[in-house]
Amino acid sequence: MIKTQNIPIDLGGHTVNLTIVKDTEEILVNTLEDGETPVWVELWPSAIALARWYWQGPDLSGLTVLELGAGLGLPGLAAALKGAQLTQTDYIPEAVDLAQLNARQNGVADRISHMIADWRNFTITEKFDIITGSDFLYQPLLHPYLKNIFENNLKTGGRLIIGEYGRTDALQFIQKLISEGWKWEKEVIEIEQGRFRYATKLFVLQR
Repeated sequence: MIKTQNIPIDLGGHTVNLTIVKDTEEILVNTLEDGETPVWVELWPSAIALARWYWQGPDLSGLTVLELGAGLGLPGLAAALKGAQLTQTDYIPEAVDLAQLNARQNGVADRISHMIADWRNFTITEKFDIITGSDFLYQPLLHPYLKNIFENNLKTGGRLIIGEYGRTDALQFIQKLISEGWKWEKEVIEIEQGRFRYATKLFVLQR
């Protein structure tokens, strides 16, 4: 049984009540042997940065959003609060359960549908105005599958909106997309978490 706790997250003028995993270090240590590191249990700085970017940005009413690797679901939650209709996905069932709980307790359950999804066998056929996620590009072996999702599930003129702390493999993948003709903008958002400050990169890409 995963232990959880509730914490307030300030999006900049609005606070959400987020349920997160309590004993993340214990879970990480006890599951490293199976080769599938459960990165979803952490609330990463990039997720906070992306959520604040959505909240402080324009109204998203009428737009559809696909969130990949949603984890605890914070960025998608912020997008839903701004009016978007969301499909929130993750590979891990426990992550989907927590994202669903966070949607309910912040009053946007009617704006978010939740699905367990494997990028290697992606069954969602709908096209979206925005495909988004934070810290989900770290595994190079999955990049070809993600590229297929971007090409198959993004509407013409749609946007990829990605929060990324700065992992080399992730930045190289984004650079490859840019070299293939994606237009792009980058913004750096500073996030304080505990005693540390993180300069998170936020990319907006469009074909």
